[in-house]
Amino acid sequence: VKWTFKPLDEPYPTQYIKGPNESELAVRIETYGSRKGRIEIHGNFHIGRNREFIDVREWNHSTSERCKLPEISVSGSRGAAAIAKEIKRRFLPEYLPLLQKAIDKRDEHASYEDKTRANLTVLAAIVNAHVPTERDRSTASFYHNDKAYGDIQVSGDSVTLKLSSLTMKQAERILSMLAEVR
Repeated sequence: VKWTFKPLDEPYPTQYIKGPNESELAVRIETYGSRKGRIEIHGNFHIGRNREFIDVREWNHSTSERCKLPEISVSGSRGAAAIAKEIKRRFLPEYLPLLQKAIDKRDEHASYEDKTRANLTVLAAIVNAHVPTERDRSTASFYHNDKAYGDIQVSGDSVTLKLSSLTMKQAERILSMLAEVR
């Protein structure tokens, strides 16, 4: 497994090491106080679209708080080999499964958004409605014959239609179609 240093544009006490499968470790060297000389390691979970944080913490019901994300601290005086060994032994067994959970959660969300977008596009095309360009927008508005108008809101495979100013004939036809499907 290959890990590589990720250089930053400016000197900063926290540096990053990139690993396989989107893993990224934040390594911070404490420079003052009682923890001076300690190396603190935690994992990155900023893997969502636009690198937003994917929260995989579970609630601890006995304390009503979220469980902490894994992190370890090692004395910098122990040397690089010992620090790497501690990361492998104490940190990665906790971090890597949580990272995979975050990746799965992110991918599931992206798949759901893709499905929502595709369904909205199909329905909007029927009434020549404009589909918003923003990926997170899931409603298209339409006007028909300068009289009837409405909104198509999609969430995955669920659709909410808001129709206004229909003629009696249009309303009867739509409601009859709904009654047939049931």
